[in-house]
Amino acid sequence: MKKLVFILFIIILASCGSKDAENTANSYADITISMDTVVVDSGNEILMAATQSYGHTINPKTDRLYYWDIKSYNLEVVDLDEMTLLEKKLYEKEGPNGVGQYPYQTMLIGNDKVAFVEWNQIVIADLEGKLIKNIKMDEEWMKEGLDEKESLNPLGFSDDGNTMYCTISNFDKLNTNIIQVDLENKTTKLIELPEYEKREKFRVTFKEDGGGMMMTTYPALNMNKFNGEIIFSTDAFNHIFQFDPVTDSLEYITITNTLTPNEKTGTYQNEVTTQEAFTDVMGKIQEEVKFSNLFWDDQNKVFYRFSSYNLPKIADEKVKSKVFLSILNENFKVVGEKEITEIVKSVPKALFVKEGKIHAYLNVDDELGFIRMKIN
Repeated sequence: MKKLVFILFIIILASCGSKDAENTANSYADITISMDTVVVDSGNEILMAATQSYGHTINPKTDRLYYWDIKSYNLEVVDLDEMTLLEKKLYEKEGPNGVGQYPYQTMLIGNDKVAFVEWNQIVIADLEGKLIKNIKMDEEWMKEGLDEKESLNPLGFSDDGNTMYCTISNFDKLNTNIIQVDLENKTTKLIELPEYEKREKFRVTFKEDGGGMMMTTYPALNMNKFNGEIIFSTDAFNHIFQFDPVTDSLEYITITNTLTPNEKTGTYQNEVTTQEAFTDVMGKIQEEVKFSNLFWDDQNKVFYRFSSYNLPKIADEKVKSKVFLSILNENFKVVGEKEITEIVKSVPKALFVKEGKIHAYLNVDDELGFIRMKIN
C-alpha cells in the first residue's frame, strides 16, 4: 500500500505557561497543535506491528521501529524516514542461535542488538540473527538480597548491553526499588526510590480460592534514557528520578502541573475477593490522574507528556476521559500545559518524537499508521 498522509486540522490553544517561562526560548505562551496521519507502506506484506498499540521499539537514532511477532518469530523492521517496511527478519527458536521457546518481549540495546525476554532468561542477539549472550535470571549472584517470593524483571539495558536495570517483582507487596545488574563483573547494586513506595497504595489483587485464577494491577514503573542519564518514572506520580550511571548519583525531581493533581492520593482495598470488586476498585483508581512517559523533542529541546483521568461512568455509557498535554524544558520545568480533550478524546498512544512531531500509534484499516502532532 502507498504511503498516505491525511491532514486533519490545525487549532490554536491558549497555554497556562508562567510569565518567566514566556521570557525564555522554551516558553509556550500560545500552543499551536497541527495534526496529520501517515501510514507505513508495507508493500504486499501483512504488518503485525499494526495490530497492537504496544510492543514497538524505537532505536536511538529514531529512524527504525522494531516489532517482535512471536507467532512467526519475525522481527519487523520499519524505516521511519521513508515510512516503509524494510524487512521481516526471521529468528530461530532453537539451536546455536535460538532465542528461546517463548520470548514474550523484546528490548533494543543500542542500535544493533536485541534482547529477547522470557520468564527465566534473556537472549541477546544481533540484528542478523546471531546469538551474542544468554542471561539466566535465576543465578544466585543476581538474586542475592531478594526475598524468596521476589524475582527480577528486566526494565532496560545500557547502550553497550553490559548493564541491565530490573524491577523487583513481588505479587504480595510492591517492591519499588531498582536493581542495577553488572553483567560483566556479575555484581548488583540497589537503587532505592523511596518516594515511589506509595505505588503500593494503588495495587489491587484478586486471588481465587484454592490457588486458581489470580489478577493484579498496579502503577507502572518506567525507564527512559536522556543525555546519557536514566529517567525512572511512574504513571501514578508526576515526579521522576534521574540517575547518572557515570557518577552513580540519583536525583528526585518534582514536576508541578496546575491543571491536574500531581499524583494519585486515594485509599483503596489492596486485596479483593471477587472479580467484580477487582473491576470496581480498578475503575475508581482510573478516575485519578495518570501520567504518560516523557517524550523528548530534540528539535525543539522540550519534553511532551500526557496526563489524564476518567470521569465517573454513567449507566451504560462509554467511559469518558479528560486529557491534558504538558510541555517541559530540559530541566523538567513545566513551560506550558493545556487540556486537549476536545481534540484527542482519549490519550494518544505516543511512541516517539521525530522532526518535532509526536508520533502516536494508529491502526488504519489494519495498516500501521501514526497520528503526528506538531506542537508550537
